[in-house]
Amino acid sequence: MDSLTLAKNNGIDYSQLHTSNAVISARQHRSLLLDAKRLYAGTDLGLLLGLQRSIATHDQLAYLMISSASLREASNVGLKYQNYSGRFSGNLVVTSFSEIQSDGCYQIDAKETLADLRVLAIEDILANIVTTARWVLGRALPCTKLRCHYPEPAHIERYHEVFQCPIEFDAPATQLFFDARILDQPLPQASPQSAALYTKLCEEKSNLRNHGDIAWRLSQIIVLDPASPPPLYEAAKMLHCSGRTLSRKLSNQGWTYQKLIDQVREIHARRHLSDPTLSITKIGQQLGFSDSSGFHRAFKKWTGLSPREFRQALFNPSSK
Repeated sequence: MDSLTLAKNNGIDYSQLHTSNAVISARQHRSLLLDAKRLYAGTDLGLLLGLQRSIATHDQLAYLMISSASLREASNVGLKYQNYSGRFSGNLVVTSFSEIQSDGCYQIDAKETLADLRVLAIEDILANIVTTARWVLGRALPCTKLRCHYPEPAHIERYHEVFQCPIEFDAPATQLFFDARILDQPLPQASPQSAALYTKLCEEKSNLRNHGDIAWRLSQIIVLDPASPPPLYEAAKMLHCSGRTLSRKLSNQGWTYQKLIDQVREIHARRHLSDPTLSITKIGQQLGFSDSSGFHRAFKKWTGLSPREFRQALFNPSSK
């Protein structure tokens, strides 16, 4: 592709991208990706982006993850600052991590409003998890299973090359599983001093970059206790503004406080339902629902499936 023309057509001064504080808007970002997708002579652009994303793209975050004591710690800090590189704003794509029995699990939730960019965004993150894990671990991530919440693409062989594990498409959630035994093994380049330094730098830059992204900042408050998120006025105080100002800023980003709470709970619900040891009643209680019927109604509204149907689709794909 002619990257100079691609940048120019989207109002991006290519020379400015070499400066340390260069920023492009969310609109330019999406338009650039759509143009690239149209120009690319193939269907695997998302995977290619994730595989070839340089460690420099993640800047200080990459060095924080590499300096971490274990993959578990690296995963936690990586996801804490996951919008550090500014891929998609407004919680359009959220990656979470959990441990389910003998597997670690990275789950990617992408909004349908991404439309033609949704699968590309998910593929980018999935492939980059594999690439980043190789930097952090010093070896390949031992993937055990991949579920994809979209149909099988034309470039299915690339998936087998990249992930080297069983793959299921048209699944009710996008989840990459790996052998959990590596989670707490010491990392080859662990350094408590470097980790402390890069944590401080990432916190400063993340606060600066996300100052205007009120939905992201608010979601970080909600995720601390999805069952009992603070009232709007208390959340507003935490963000140093009034409840009215917070509501207005959320509205400008296409959100309400309740919609944001629902998204956090939906992500947690999808992840918890992947753990067969947790009962549906228990999951509902953990998310703040006083009875099973309330959780069933909410989950059906979010996904179009009841919790039981969702779990059945996860563990019995042939029954869909």
